[in-house]
This record gives sequence, C-alpha cells and structure tokens, in this order.
Amino acid sequence: MLIRQGTVKDWPFMYELAKRVIPVNISPWRQQPMEETMKYRIKMLKNFWTWINQSGSKVFIAEMEQEKPVGFLVLYPNAVEELTGLPQGWVMDIAVLEDYRNHGIGRVLMEAAETYCREQGIEYLGLAVSSHNVQAVKLYQSLGFAEERKLMVKVLK
Repeated sequence: MLIRQGTVKDWPFMYELAKRVIPVNISPWRQQPMEETMKYRIKMLKNFWTWINQSGSKVFIAEMEQEKPVGFLVLYPNAVEELTGLPQGWVMDIAVLEDYRNHGIGRVLMEAAETYCREQGIEYLGLAVSSHNVQAVKLYQSLGFAEERKLMVKVLK
C-alpha cells in the first residue's frame, strides 16, 4: 500500500467514494428520506474540491497494486478549536472502498495525517464521527483519540 498526496486527478474517485459512504454516516436520529439527504450532500460535494484548494487542505490517497486508489483522507491543517482558539488539524473526510475496509487502510491514512500535522508543528488533530458508526469510533479510539465533547440532538416531532 502507498499513501500519496492527492491531486485534482483524484477528484472523480474521491467524489464517487464520498457519495457511496453517505448512508453510513447519517445519524439514525435524522429522519429524512435518503434521497433528500443524498441530494443535499451531493450538492455540498460538488464544491468540495474547490474548498480543498482554497483552504490549503491536504488530500492523502491510499493506493494498492497498480496505482489503484482505495481510500482518501482530507485534512484541514488550519483549523482552530472553537473554545480555546488553539490551532489544530481537522479530518474533514475519510473514506475507504467497501472491499478494502478492515485492512488497515483507514489507520494508515490517519497516521499520514498525524505525521503531516507533527511535521507542521500542529499539536492537535480533531475529527467528528457519528456515534452509531461503531467501526470508525473504535478505529479512532485505537489511534488514541479521546471523546472531548458530545453533540446531542432531540427529535421534536
């Protein structure tokens, strides 16, 4: 496996994979037809590459044999923690093709983001994860991430 910096040539792969993982990340508390959610998220994704470039974000691509991309991570290295104002890196998005999950690819992508942050003198790395995405939560905990806050929601219907 190879981890490399992503380029605009990777955008079609990233876009398609990001669309595929949307259902995995939607909280069961959010009761909206999946078609509506997909429509909203796809609209957001269409501008994502532009935002990546304008924000100075970094893209890491995981490749397997024959330069086949199997996952990506988008790191925003210029984030600021909202309560303290401390600079931090922020994992904006991470996704791995379904057939390649549970093979350590997410871990290696996260380690690449950590390495980049350390090299840049960034002391903190944050991310958000849906609490029902148990597989992702376990990965992040195994990498040393700790729960810092809870985002809570109440259905008012």
